[in-house]
This record gives sequence, structure tokens and C-alpha cells, in this order.
Amino acid sequence: MQSFTTDRLTLRDWSPVIADPQQRRALEATLSDILTPDVLAPLPEPLQLSGKATRIADWMSARAAECTVFTIAETGSGAIVGLLLLAEDGAGTPAPICHVGYLLGPTAWGKGYATEVVAGLVATLRGAGPRTLRAGVGKGNAASARVLEKAGFHRHPGLSDPETDMFERRIA
Repeated sequence: MQSFTTDRLTLRDWSPVIADPQQRRALEATLSDILTPDVLAPLPEPLQLSGKATRIADWMSARAAECTVFTIAETGSGAIVGLLLLAEDGAGTPAPICHVGYLLGPTAWGKGYATEVVAGLVATLRGAGPRTLRAGVGKGNAASARVLEKAGFHRHPGLSDPETDMFERRIA
């Protein structure tokens, strides 16, 4: 899957962008407004920015090495407002597990974009064969838990721990 759209958003694999040095620098500048402390605070430690001067570039390289990343852009303006991260375990197996993560910059908060992204992902993957989607949510992040529930995810007590609720959705 290279891209998909929802009613208001366009999601594209960022691989071609980060492969081009000029486009990558432009994306780094955009992400400096998105990857704020408030946005990153609920995410696990490996997704935090380091204190180095090249931290956004390093953060991007780390994400590109571990998962597929999609930019989330408003369809009308083309403005990038966030990222969708997908990490698949068991690729090539009859029913792989796909770990889902998303983050939206402060300008995109409260617009229903997270719900739209997750619902759009589920709809897009319906034709791609069976799989299980999983997403972790910090115990204090009720809004993100609600986004997942609206998209048909259910809390999985066996995978959850005292700090993180794990949600799961099977796609046939």
C-alpha cells in the first residue's frame, strides 16, 4: 500500500520523500512543528526525540528503519498534519500482526482526524487479506483509546500492562 485517502486526508508512504535530500529537508522542517513535546509525551521512550541537533533527522531514520511511515496531509491544502506508523510482524504469514501508531500535530487536534485515519486504514486493509491490527495507548490517553474503539478495536487485557492498554482489531 503506497497511499490511501479519506474524506479529508491523504496518506502517502514517505519513502520517496525521505530518499530525496531536498524533499527530506523540507519534511524535517515540517515535522519540527509536529513533533512537539505535547505530541510526543504520550508515546513510549523509543519514539521520543533525543537532545542532539540532528534529532528530527535521526528520529526519521529510526522510524524508517523499523516501520512503514505515512504522512497525513489535509487533502485541500496539502499541509502535512501528522504521521501514521505501521510495523508488521509475520509478513508473509496467513494472518500477520500490524502494529499501528499515529501522531497528529497540535493544529490537527480536535478535528476528528485520528478517527478518520484509523477508520480509513481499516477500510483500506479489508481487501488486503486477514491480519490483526494492534495499537498501544497510555493509560491516561482516553481520547486515543476512544479513537480505536470507534474503529472497532477492543482492549486486549492479556496484552495490556499497568502503563499501556493494548487494543486489537482483526480483519478477515
